[in-house]
This record gives sequence, C-alpha cells and structure tokens, in this order.
Amino acid sequence: MAAAAAAAVQPASEACAADAAGAALAARLRSGDTSGLPPPPYPPLRGSEPGSFAHGTITARLPAILASMLADLEAEGWGGTPGGEQAAAAVAEMVALREAMLADAALEALRVDGAGPQTQVLLESANACVELATSRQQQQQQQQQHDGGGGGSAARATWLGLPWLLVECYMYAAIHAAMQAGGDRQPALAAHDPFARQKAAGWVKSAAAAAELAEETELLLNMLASPNLPAGPGLASTGAVGAVVPAAAAAAACRTALAAGLLMSLWGNKADLSLLVNAAALDGAALSSAEERGGGGASAGGGGGGGGDGVPPLSRVIVDDSEEVLAALAGLMARRAEAAASGGGGGGGVRVDIVLDNSGLELFADLCLADLLLEAGAADRVALHGKPIPWFVSDTLAADLEALLASCEAEAPPQGAQVSASAWQPVRRLAGRWRAHLAAGRWTWAAHPFWCTPAPFCWMAAAAPDLYGSLYGSGLVVLKGDLNYRKLTHDCRWPHTTPFRTALQGFGPAPLVALRTLKADVAVGLQPGQSQALDAEDPNWLVNGKWGMVQAAL
Repeated sequence: MAAAAAAAVQPASEACAADAAGAALAARLRSGDTSGLPPPPYPPLRGSEPGSFAHGTITARLPAILASMLADLEAEGWGGTPGGEQAAAAVAEMVALREAMLADAALEALRVDGAGPQTQVLLESANACVELATSRQQQQQQQQQHDGGGGGSAARATWLGLPWLLVECYMYAAIHAAMQAGGDRQPALAAHDPFARQKAAGWVKSAAAAAELAEETELLLNMLASPNLPAGPGLASTGAVGAVVPAAAAAAACRTALAAGLLMSLWGNKADLSLLVNAAALDGAALSSAEERGGGGASAGGGGGGGGDGVPPLSRVIVDDSEEVLAALAGLMARRAEAAASGGGGGGGVRVDIVLDNSGLELFADLCLADLLLEAGAADRVALHGKPIPWFVSDTLAADLEALLASCEAEAPPQGAQVSASAWQPVRRLAGRWRAHLAAGRWTWAAHPFWCTPAPFCWMAAAAPDLYGSLYGSGLVVLKGDLNYRKLTHDCRWPHTTPFRTALQGFGPAPLVALRTLKADVAVGLQPGQSQALDAEDPNWLVNGKWGMVQAAL
C-alpha cells in the first residue's frame, strides 16, 4: 500500500494530534496517580493456569504467530536491500522475544533509540502498564500474606505470571519496536506491516464471501432506494425524497436493512487471523453459512429472539440486544428527521462510531453496515476507528482500508480467489460508493494510540480524555470483536451473570453496543443457568468463535 494513499485517510494534522494525546496517556500511566485506573474486580485471565485458553495462547499460539511472521519477513527478501541489515536485526530481536516467551521469562522494558513520537508513546504506555500490573500484583500478594499470616512466593512479572491481555499486547508492541529500530535510517522497514502477507492471503480466501455480502447489501440498499420509500442521505438524487408511503412500511424497511447489517458485522468477526497460524486455513464461506447467519432450532444460546421484520431467531447469539439497538437507531433516525423538519438541514449532525477490529472480510462487512447506516437515515456520518500500528495480526490499519478499497475497485477479483468476474461487480459498485462516502466526509478515519495499549476501556476517561470526549458526542458506538470486548470488561473472571453495564466499570461515553464472537473466556450478561447449558452443549463455547453476542449499554 502506497504511503501517500494511506496518509490520505488520516491527515497529518490529525496524526500529530493523536501523538500529542498519546504522550499525555503515557505520562498519565507513569505518573503514579492511579485514580481513574481501577484494577479488575476479579482475577484477570492469566496463562499460569495449565489447560486454560490463555495458557495455550501464550505457550503455543503466540509463538506460532511469531514464527509465521518471521517466515514471511525472510520470504520477502530484505537481504541486499537498504533495509536488509535492519531487517536481520529485527528478526534477531523477534527470535529472542519468542525464546523469552517460551521460557516464561520476565518482560523487559521496551525501548527504541531515536524512536518517533508515536512509537515512543506506545512503548512507554506498554511499559507503564507492565509496571502497574506488577506493582498491583505484588501489593495484592502482600495483603494476602498479611491476612493469612505469611507464606507464598514473590509475584512473577513473566509471560505466564502477568495478565494475558497485558502480555499479548506487549508482544505486538515489542514487534513494533523491533521493526522501528532502524528509525529514519530505514524508513521502508519502519513503515512495513510484518503481517501484510497473511492479511493478503486471508482476503483472497474470503473474496467469495465478500461477493455474497456485496450482493446482499446491494439488495438492501436498493430496497431503501425504492421509490416507495423515503430516501436516506446518500440517495438524494434518486427522486425518492418526499415519496408518500405509510410510515410503518418505511420503518420496517429500515429496520430490516439495519438488522441485516448488524448480523453481517457480527459474523464478519469470524475472519480473525490472530487465531490462525496459517492464513490459508481461513474458510471465508463460513461467514455466510446458514447456521451462523441464523435459523431455528433449540439451543443453549437462547439469548433472545432478535426476530421480527425478516430477522430470524439466532440460535448462536447467546446475548441478543438487537431489539434495543434497533430501537436506538430508530431514535437517531427520528432525531435527524426532527432536525430536518425544523430547518436543521443536515439532520443535526448525527454520528455513529465503529471501533473496528479485523481487516479484510470483517472490515468489508463493517463497511456494509456503515453504508446501510447512512442510507437508512440513522446517521449523517460514520466515524471509523482503526489501529495506528500493526496489531493482533489482522487489525485494521489505514493502509488496510485503502488496500481493501483498491482491491474491490478492480475489474476482477484478486488472483486466486474463487469468484467470477461477474460475481465481483457488486463488490466494485460498493467500492465506488464507499470512495464517495470518504471523499464527501460521510465516513471519517481516526487511529488513536489508546487502541494499541493494554489499557482497559474503563481507564479511557482518565488516560485518554481526548478520545473519551470525542466518543461522548456519538449517537452510538459500535465496538467490534473479541479484543474490544476483553478491554470493555477488563478481561477478568466476572461471574457470567454479571450485568454488562456493571462489567464496564463506569465506561460509557455514549450509547454503545459490542458485536463479538466469543474467542476468550470472558462473558457477562448471561441468564442464570445459561453458561451451564452452554457447557453441556459445547465445552469450548467461550473460545471457538461459534457463538456470538450483540450486547448493548444504551
């Protein structure tokens, strides 16, 4: 991805502002003032429990991710290039990182001489989070020894001894540090995404699923553009504005489109490369399978029907607040209509924020939702929040958004994709619409450093008040994926029946909804007995990505 194209998504002035905000974040974490930075109220997930998903992740999956990434770097042929020497040094650092992980060594402070401001912020934030977690762990143990009359061993600030979320974030920060070590002397390497090959392979494998999603999304957009229905803001040229139709019919059409968009975005989370050692294992067709799209049948899920207006019951959505979310979106539509009727013109500037997760197929599904939000009249603008650095293998960068649009605009699908050129045309048409949304400012992009720290979201108001303040003005914040859910809930062992709002620990800049398929053993908001029923039906329900949540705090 050309640097200029990626930079166009986020202006330099915004990037500088984010760096300055990130510096304040790092300073806040290191200040020693922990007010506004609450600890988890229950034990955090750790790799120190043999047989746990966290233990398997740290001892097997993360080392495998590093090995795959190192193989890609070597295959890219940096030898003999201006960045070759630094690439070799980066590989050596990451080999040492992998060995330290396998040996359960202590986490060392991350440093890069001459690092740019963004890198410095991210490394300082990671180091400060490690220091704070270590200090709190030691204090807790000392208190336990005092209460119990002594005994116990010193807290271990190691890969298995510290919280899983913390050490996983630390690994990606360490990878970034290794890639940045050349600084201005090796700009090509510093700007390189070491996971780019895996992302590209995943997109090729999922192109057929993207084509299916595009066809379905076009049907929904055409329904909203029907002359029998009032138009959304993107359809002003169709002549549909002012059409006389029953209000109930218009509301039902918008509801159907938005409900479908939520499901697309939810199950797009299946495309998570950080859970795959080999991107070739990605089965894009799974996204559109009948079982995961919905369908009847009894299940331990039972988390609400989500039915009505063309939305079938979802046996695998174990907590389903879709009804409440659709009602909230209807409220945003009414707010825009009232503002327009009173001479507000643009509808009052209603904004929906989507905190993105994975690139590729999931990003494509998220953009389908973003398009439907505009066309249904639920928002004037959709703010897309991505990551500033390569993160958790497949998380979305500005370059990934640009690469996806460029691929979708091509006359033919990516080479090797199992989809015909004719079936690709709906994808091309959507890409044209999406370019127009970005050019007109209906879609915006931001990548705050806070998203690439180990900090839970309940720290955001204190540690990143600028980001918290920007979300405060949102009509709805959509948080995608498992990592965002883990940060929402402080990645600890809450009882499964804990109310979702309780688990947020005060985080609530705006109405929010989490769209997540379960890939870590933290889940809240379940009904009494529901987790036991799920255990009986599927012992791996918490981690295998086959179960979903649409969980809201509105």
